Amino acid sequence: MTRFINHWSKGSYGPKEVAQALLLIVLFFFLGNLPASLVFAHYGISNLFDAEKQIGFYRLFMLQMFPFVAVLVAFFLVGLKIHKVQWLDWITQRSKPSWKKMGLAFALWSVFLTITFFFQWLLAPENLRWNFQPIPFFGALVLLIGMLPLQVLAEELLFRSYALQGLTARTKKPWLAVLISGLMFGFMHLGNPEVKEYGVLILVLYSALGIFLSLMTALDGGIEIAFGFHLANNLSSGLLVTSKEQALQIPALFSTDSGSLDAQGMLLLLLGLVLFFIVFRRLYAWRVGSLMQNIP
Repeated sequence: MTRFINHWSKGSYGPKEVAQALLLIVLFFFLGNLPASLVFAHYGISNLFDAEKQIGFYRLFMLQMFPFVAVLVAFFLVGLKIHKVQWLDWITQRSKPSWKKMGLAFALWSVFLTITFFFQWLLAPENLRWNFQPIPFFGALVLLIGMLPLQVLAEELLFRSYALQGLTARTKKPWLAVLISGLMFGFMHLGNPEVKEYGVLILVLYSALGIFLSLMTALDGGIEIAFGFHLANNLSSGLLVTSKEQALQIPALFSTDSGSLDAQGMLLLLLGLVLFFIVFRRLYAWRVGSLMQNIP
């Protein structure tokens, strides 16, 4: 069986094809952003917090999802017409995706985030305000369940599949591909509004999460666990608390005047990542040392 990170050996991935594919992905991402740019310009909107106030959560959220849907369409065309591969080669090395791994990762990380959030709430209740409104909340929940998997899939295909496999093919060093693809994921968030609030610290966090997801993907041979984790992170975080610094303005259960990134939160997150990795490493007997072996 060909290792997942070495799947570029199965298709047509010459410099010309890669350049064409990247150009198409960037073009579709740009086209996906056009509707939001036009709407923002029409209403004179300068930030996402004001956008939510002027056009409402539902319209804003759909505008934010268009670029990711466009990227998925681009990947479909790239796989079919340029690289001539099946989508399965970008998802897993198994004969079919493991829904069990995906579901387990989603459940475990959702539970961890929920428990730690309420733990922090009990310690500092003054930092949060009860924000629950049934109709907006459940409307948002339906929309998130329908659209967030597409956003997460687009990001996973780009960073945990295309970038990770491509970097492995070029460097022949899986550990280096994991590191670079993770850093690329982190710096992709450079334009997020929370970066203005926290600066370099939040980019370090995003990069660490990116490396963590790439590491699990390389060890497990597919994006299923990374996808489940990533979806749980975005969905649970969005539904629990909202602030004006967040990229997604969701009518969550709680609201805060600023985010909650502090030393305690960072330590809890680090603990969660370590525990999550230990659980899955033992469940699936991951061999971390295999990433230090060069690809022939």
